[in-house]
Amino acid sequence: MNAKLGSLLALAIGCAPIVGITDTEVEEPARGGAAGSGGSAGSAISAGKGGTSGSGSGTSGSGTSGGTGGKSGGTGGTGPTGGSATGGAGSGGTPTGGAAGSGASSASGGAGSGNLGGNGGAPPSAGSAGLGAGTGGADGCNGETSRCTSSGRETCTAGVWESAPCPLDEPACEAGECTLRGPTMVAVGDYFIDSTEVTVAQYGEFLEAKGDDTSGQASVCAWNDSYYDDTTLDPPNFPMAYVDWCDAAAFCAWAGKRLCGSIGGGPIARSDLFEAGKSQWFRACGGPSGSQHPRPNAVCNANDGFEDVAEVATFPECEGYYDGLFDLEGNVAEWVDSCDGTTGADDLCDLAGGSIFDDPAHCDLTYPDYARNEKAVSFGIRCCSG
Repeated sequence: MNAKLGSLLALAIGCAPIVGITDTEVEEPARGGAAGSGGSAGSAISAGKGGTSGSGSGTSGSGTSGGTGGKSGGTGGTGPTGGSATGGAGSGGTPTGGAAGSGASSASGGAGSGNLGGNGGAPPSAGSAGLGAGTGGADGCNGETSRCTSSGRETCTAGVWESAPCPLDEPACEAGECTLRGPTMVAVGDYFIDSTEVTVAQYGEFLEAKGDDTSGQASVCAWNDSYYDDTTLDPPNFPMAYVDWCDAAAFCAWAGKRLCGSIGGGPIARSDLFEAGKSQWFRACGGPSGSQHPRPNAVCNANDGFEDVAEVATFPECEGYYDGLFDLEGNVAEWVDSCDGTTGADDLCDLAGGSIFDDPAHCDLTYPDYARNEKAVSFGIRCCSG
């Protein structure tokens, strides 16, 4: 048998039916393609004004398998629903929901093995709107935090900012915490007063903090576009002098205090400046009975044997009526919140206590009729709180 004939014979044998088995048409089951995965839910955007955007992350679910087809391919499963987005909690403000998340691209069914491919799964639906609090409004806040505002300290309580005033002897607010600026303070009934005159060093801290910023002064000081800044005039622990009324008032405001005025708050009428039941400064110096000198034989730094301004608190026999109060009499006179008008630089105001130029100094001694904008080597500062 030649090679050609052998090949033909082998081909014929390979195509012959196998004895004992009936030829039947086998129909292969249709398999629907697996439904595509639904997309992740979109991120929630826009938390409240100024707040951190909330981010929602929906979990992508898988579609069910396709059904059985006859000649058609199976039907693809339904795509998942997008997850719900939640806006992040803001750090302040009226709660505002985050924006709805957006559904991702539609799922697609795999091809069936019948004549037709499976149908694509349904696209996922959009995520639901976020409900987190937004930021920036007046009421919302995060965690147990505190902050300083123009009206004082506030703390975050149950997600809402609430007023939390600082104690009168630590009245300044800095980085959310209460602190003391300027001299330590002494209690006089229900208010406090500086234990000494404001020193050169303490006034220097004020200048460093304020720089060229003269904003925030009372309207009567609108003319005051700079603060006296020659802190080299005296050593650090000497009383700061040569300041006008507005410089003194600005220092006290920066320290969370005020120029001494009326007991209970506000300015004191010039006619009431030496009324112990009404005047903060005079009550601190002369006590409830309004003594001219708070202690018998008081020895203060006035023009009765002393030649110049001295460091604060260096005359232990010159305490005020309350222990720990120094130099209310003598050394430098102190601006008080007692003026004859509210028009501005030319209003006439008072300084209390006298200075080194007086012989002797005493609690009910005043320098009247000095304009707000006047300065002198004997004009200093003492503040009250409450």
